[in-house]
Amino acid sequence: APLRIAGVASRIERHNGREVLFVDGRAENHGAAVLELPPIEIVVTAGDGAVTRYFLGTRQTELKPGDRYSFSSRLEAPRNGVKTVSVTFQEDAR
Repeated sequence: APLRIAGVASRIERHNGREVLFVDGRAENHGAAVLELPPIEIVVTAGDGAVTRYFLGTRQTELKPGDRYSFSSRLEAPRNGVKTVSVTFQEDAR
């Protein structure tokens, strides 16, 4: 796939007595054509196995070959801690 998610990093910080999950990364166009960037999906699995999905709109941004689109999100951290964080493109938007 020419559109790829790269450089994903996540961390938890405490702000005003609450834990906040930060997720940063970028989308890259490794193809030879201009492509419309689909929404980005962040899937957070809590320590107890509960799954929460978040969606980041990309405003139908077009990426030229070799272009990058950086993203950053602040999310409420699950009460039971974070087991995993994964970032993909929203499937039904492709």
